[in-house]
Amino acid sequence: MACNENIIKNIASEVTRNCQVQYVTVEEDYVTYLIELLLLNPKYGKLLSKTINRNNLEYFVNECVAMLIRGEIPITTLKMQFVMQKNYDRLQNLIDKHLESINNCLRPLVDEILDEEPKSSGEADSKKLFRKISIYIILASGLGNPSQIINLKEGVAALESVFSLEDLRVFVALPVPEKLAQLNELVQIVSGVRLFNRDCKKGGEGIPDLPFNLVDAGRACLSSLSNNLVVVMQRVNMLSTAIEDSVIIQNETGNVEIDVAAELTRDNYIQIFDLLAFYRQYEVYTRKFLNDVDVLVQSATQCVERVRIILQDLHTAVKYKAAVPVRTVFPLFSKLWQVWRDMQNIMFLVSTINRLMTTLASIDEQIKMPTHILDKMLAGKQVLNDQERMEQVKTEERLSLGSLKNYVNNDSNLTALKESNVQFLGFCVLCLTVGALIPSNMKIGHIKYKGSRYGFCNVKMATSFSKTPQRYLNEVLDYARNNPHVIHLFNILEEVDRVKAVDVLISKYLPKKKVCDKDIQTETHPVDSYIEKNYTSDLWEWKRRACQLATIVNCRTHSTQTDYSHLRSEIQCQTVELRDKGLQTIKDCGVNTAPKNTFLWGLRGQIGDGQHVLPLQDAPHLEKQKAQPITTCNWLCQKADQLGASESIIEELEAQTISTNVDREE
Repeated sequence: MACNENIIKNIASEVTRNCQVQYVTVEEDYVTYLIELLLLNPKYGKLLSKTINRNNLEYFVNECVAMLIRGEIPITTLKMQFVMQKNYDRLQNLIDKHLESINNCLRPLVDEILDEEPKSSGEADSKKLFRKISIYIILASGLGNPSQIINLKEGVAALESVFSLEDLRVFVALPVPEKLAQLNELVQIVSGVRLFNRDCKKGGEGIPDLPFNLVDAGRACLSSLSNNLVVVMQRVNMLSTAIEDSVIIQNETGNVEIDVAAELTRDNYIQIFDLLAFYRQYEVYTRKFLNDVDVLVQSATQCVERVRIILQDLHTAVKYKAAVPVRTVFPLFSKLWQVWRDMQNIMFLVSTINRLMTTLASIDEQIKMPTHILDKMLAGKQVLNDQERMEQVKTEERLSLGSLKNYVNNDSNLTALKESNVQFLGFCVLCLTVGALIPSNMKIGHIKYKGSRYGFCNVKMATSFSKTPQRYLNEVLDYARNNPHVIHLFNILEEVDRVKAVDVLISKYLPKKKVCDKDIQTETHPVDSYIEKNYTSDLWEWKRRACQLATIVNCRTHSTQTDYSHLRSEIQCQTVELRDKGLQTIKDCGVNTAPKNTFLWGLRGQIGDGQHVLPLQDAPHLEKQKAQPITTCNWLCQKADQLGASESIIEELEAQTISTNVDREE
């Protein structure tokens, strides 16, 4: 795979920087944890499988940044899982890591003690080395602070009681492995001496009362965890009741779908599914803490009793004796220290659990319950817990499961069932294909497949799973790799990793189309009033008509004179009467053209040859003037008088008129 550990670190660094630009602070280790889970999905894994393209890398980084900025419920669930995986492990592993961290811190001081070379003289150097050994014993045992003078004096006095300066010179001359073994032995003996002196009220300044504090801290932690579990289970029961009827299975195809109620959407159900997954993960961690603290409280009680017995033996051994054999008292001191060390480890584990519970509670405070959605889903329902839900199974429904393949009835041994390995934490397999964490019912029974048991919430789900179990298991894996927050919840990291190279893990089943034969009675003549005249049932008649229509294309047409040809209308011109104003226009103009500017006067009913051309109005296109009274005559005769024509001209005109009349009479 091209995307190795170094490349993942570089991608995580880039994602962290991009988130800081958006004012979102995330840990680089958490981003690495998220990237490793996302690469299990072929959608992202194929992008970085062979040759890393810059475009693909940028797309993947943007997707990671968008997820972290949105901060949805699945991201919060992943944050909780990361905190637990980073800070919590098996109890013995936590103790080993704690002791190793203490040794790493004290290693420089141990190296100084072991590297001290023997010298013939130098009492000051011997006392300095003696003081170093005392400081190391106080720090390694955790019994006080050597920076305080009283604690240092008690440590030096306890060391001098079992280890003299002569023994120190012998110690310096030993090989390094023997030095280290004797140094560890001194830690046990000197610490036991200081604890015994504390019990005798002769010292023990700075040493806590661990037996009393341990039992008290364990009980307080148990009480806090129990109260927290009650709150978590109330929310789990409420969310489970809200969605227990929302998952249905189709009878024909076997597809599992979400039954969306009125006034709700599919996104509302997915939000509730993610919220239920968060609180189920919270429940798992809280129950794990409860079990571990219960074990620690029992171990603490035993350790307190052992300390009491060992102290009694020490008091008995040294009572009324001025000198006590080393072989008798040193093993008791070592045993006392070992039990005290166990109590210190228990106290460390209890404090670690308290610190983690505080961290998980702060993560829980970031979650907001969608009360408006839950009120609609819980309308008319009674909130039930898992035990009450189990009692609702009917006996007659369970009897039909006996014929299923690999069916296991759980009535005979419910105690063994709780200890058996039920996959997916006992949730219904078919409901998990859509992300709904609905608990299975143990009274229905289980179905075994490939050595594992699977539970179901009702009989119908169990029947469908028994037919094609691998199909539904693949659907669960496909949902898990697309929603990485459920991978560690169900402990299926290995199963998802095996199918990360498979692009299409499931195939969608579609319902079959049904075909059937039916007789339909129709009317003989639906429309009696219409009869098609050209209709024929003869196929050859249709062919003949088609040939006729085809030959028309090649024919030529011509005109013929008929008896009705004279019924033709003459050409006429449509005229429009003169109008004095324009219509539907904003311009000041007329709609008619200007007429001619001259007029021939005297063509009709005039005597003589008095025809002449008269000019008309100079500007006919101007606005029409109103009628005015005539003051002067515009006729030619009047014009002659106005122009001052002589009387001879008038007489000449009259003579011409008389001669013309005479000629006409002749």
